[in-house]
Formats: sequence, structure tokens, C-alpha cells
Amino acid sequence: MCWSISTLKEVTLLTRIRSTLAGAMLACSLAACATIDQPTVVPQGAERLNAAEIRALLAQPVVFDNDIKGGLTYAFAPDGSATFSMRSMPARRKGAWRAGDEGLCVRVDSDPWECGPLYRLGNDRFYHHQPAYGNDYNTLILRK
Repeated sequence: MCWSISTLKEVTLLTRIRSTLAGAMLACSLAACATIDQPTVVPQGAERLNAAEIRALLAQPVVFDNDIKGGLTYAFAPDGSATFSMRSMPARRKGAWRAGDEGLCVRVDSDPWECGPLYRLGNDRFYHHQPAYGNDYNTLILRK
């Protein structure tokens, strides 16, 4: 069989495309395994934190990770400021936090405040419900 240069280039290109697609599919499947499920109900045994407990938790700088939607990181400072970042976006967004009867309230940039209850399960897993974003509870893992 005799192959032309253009045929060889096409075969090489197809091989590269297949290889790239296979790598992308593997990366997607690994990422899916690494993401945190966002529950629609608070897990059994989780305790709701009141405003004083939320303030005590955030009395020193605290960072939470949420490995869904591009690797979201929340950094809360004791002065009520906050930063939010995602692996897929180089810029950090500034915001603020406060604690009240409705639970933990967060604001990103100049967006409206979003408030909802904050629950703790164990020492490092938290669930925050922001009704404006639907029924899911945002799973937050305390960074050690």
C-alpha cells in the first residue's frame, strides 16, 4: 500500500485528536470523581450554627474549599471581608460576610447579600444554604 504525504498528515492528525479526546475524557471522569456532592438536605447529625457560633468560627482567618464548579475557594477574614476565587478564573472577587439570625450572609462584589443557615458536621465539613441559588446546600471543607 502506498501512502501520500497528505494521507500521512491526516492519519497523524486523527491520531492526535483521538489521543487528546481520550485524555480529556479521562480528566473529566477524574474531575467528576473528585467533586463534592451538593446535597439537597442537610446530612443527618449536622448541627445548625447560631450567629455567635458563626462569628466564633470566623474570628480568625478561615479558608473553605468547595471542589465543585471549577474549584471554588472562600476566604473569610475576621473583619467581615471575604475573597472568592475559582481555579478556572484568575481574578479573585472581593466580598463580605456577616452573621445574623438567618445564618451566614455573604456578598460578592456589589451583589445583594445572600443569607442562609450554616451547618457543621464534624470538625471540617460545613453546609451553607443560599435559597437564591436553589435547594442545594453548598458543601464547604475547612482547609487545615
